[in-house]
Parts: sequence; structure tokens; C-alpha cells
Amino acid sequence: MNLEPTIEADFISDEPFHLASGEILSSVKQHYAIYGELNADQSNAVLVFHALSGSARIADWWEGIIGAGKALDTNKNAFICINYIGSCYGSTGAGTVNPKTGKIYGTEFPLITVSDILQGQKKVLEHLGIKKLKAAIGSSVGGMCALQFPVDFSDSVEKCIVIGATELSAMGLALNHLQREALRIEKDVGLARQIAMISYKSPELLNRRFGRNPNRNGENPRRDFEHRFDIAGYLDYQGEIFKNRFDKETFKIISKAMDLFELSDSEIQTIKAKIYLVGISTDWLFPAADVKRLTERLIKNGINAEYIDFKSPDGHDAFLSDTMQMAEILQKIQTEF
Repeated sequence: MNLEPTIEADFISDEPFHLASGEILSSVKQHYAIYGELNADQSNAVLVFHALSGSARIADWWEGIIGAGKALDTNKNAFICINYIGSCYGSTGAGTVNPKTGKIYGTEFPLITVSDILQGQKKVLEHLGIKKLKAAIGSSVGGMCALQFPVDFSDSVEKCIVIGATELSAMGLALNHLQREALRIEKDVGLARQIAMISYKSPELLNRRFGRNPNRNGENPRRDFEHRFDIAGYLDYQGEIFKNRFDKETFKIISKAMDLFELSDSEIQTIKAKIYLVGISTDWLFPAADVKRLTERLIKNGINAEYIDFKSPDGHDAFLSDTMQMAEILQKIQTEF
């Protein structure tokens, strides 16, 4: 059984929320969860950002990482996670009723950026009385958030841990485009998820787990077009179960926010926090070489940045699946603060 949050609640603001696109949301709800207890001066607050399909409930997707005595030690710190604006796990998004029209936003939900997400989250932190974070931690799009946070709020965080994240390369942009095309053509999120799953795994892992084996249900791919290899059966299964838990518009909204993430040198130069960048050795969505180059760019711009190599055969998803090494990295970093 997963660890339950100490607090799980909604923060609702009826003030107009201005987006980078120029659009305005007339009101915003953000769902959040806190694991552990905030101390008297809120100086032990750590903000954790979820990945594309994650939620505010950290222990649901980072089981083994968070809890008493674990890498994210709830005996020492309070870990806060806020579901993104545009997501489908409790915050204002495509499935929400638009107060202006009385109808579900659906495809009319506006474009959002990583900075839009953070502007919303900062309001939640202020509501909780948190003026400065001990740390911000995130992986994938969550890593983009962890890197953008000290740009947008330079005095509001001491350390940032960015795992498997950079600006998307042309390959990453291409993969996101194909996923959104699959959404448009198929009208559901299943095929988009299958394309995404390939980018989350390494060739080594896929070969080891599936190879050229026939589908484990007994199909013979050499017999006809419909019979699949094991990897195809796996991808079809992942796509099917994803339909039951995730909204296709949310997938579109957050993947587009990932596309738009980029930092200029002048923005980087505003960072005051220490930045730890973790590159996953077999990640081809956010290659370790790109994470190293980003680290070098930060250092060149005068930022206190450090690169950490995460050696794992699991690909981009190693931050979720290789919990032993992920825990070791997080524990080592936290000895410094």
C-alpha cells in the first residue's frame, strides 16, 4: 500500500489567471498533496514536480523514494507536489467547466507554458505560507519545471535537482509532434502513449525484455498480419490501460508545454540557486550528452551547477524504475543541504 499524503487538498483562486499566450483563465483550481510536516518557519519545504502523466500524489509514482527514512525523508522535510494547471488529476484543465461558457473546456483549453504552471504553483506556496523552498526536484517535464523555477523566482529556492531534462532536441520535438498527430487521428490517447513508451525505454532494455520473441499470448507473427511480436503486444497493452487513466487533451497540453520550454542566457544568469543536473546514461529522449552540455552552459553563465551521471540500462524511465540508484543519487545530493 502506498504512503498516503499528510495533507491533500485543493487551492482555488477566483482571480483572473493570465497566461503567457495572452489568454486568461477566469479562475483556477490546483490540487496538491504534502508528505511530512512543515516546520514552524516553513524552512523544510521541498517542491516536487511530477512528470507528464503524474499527479500530486508523489508516493503513487515514486514509491520507494519517499517516506520515513527514505531518499525523500518525510521525517526531515515536507514534500509538496502540485498537479499542473492543464492536467487531469484535480487541477483546472481540459475536463473542467469554463465559467465563462458553462461548458467543458475540451479542445478549447488554452496553450500553457512551464512558466504558467509555475506561476500557479507559486500562488499555492504563498497560500501555505512558504516563502523560500529548501529545494525543488523534478524529472522529465518536472525537471523543466525545476530548472525554470529559479529563473522565474530567483529568491525563492536554494537548490534545484533536475533529472533527465533539458530543452527538447529536434528528435524530442518530432516525437511529441507524432504523439499529438496520433491523438488527432485516432481520437484517443492509446497510440500516443505507445509512441511515448518507446522514447521512455532504452534499446538495451527492450531487447533484454522482449527481443524478437512472439507475443506471450501465443500469437505467431510469422503466420499473418494480425499476430504480433512480444514488444507489439506490450505496447498495445500499455496504450489500452493508459486510456482508462489519462485524458487525451491533457497529453496534448503538457507535451506542448514541454516543446515550448527553452532558456536564454540572460534568463539563466538570473539563477541564484545551486543546480544539480542528472543525466541518465541510456536516455535518448533527453540524452545525457545534452544534459552535460546544459550543465556546461549554466557554468559558463556563472551558475553554480554540477553534473551527475545516472548509469542505468532503463532509459528515460530510470528515474521511476531504477529506484535504488535514484535513491542513492538523491541521498548523496541531499548531504550537501
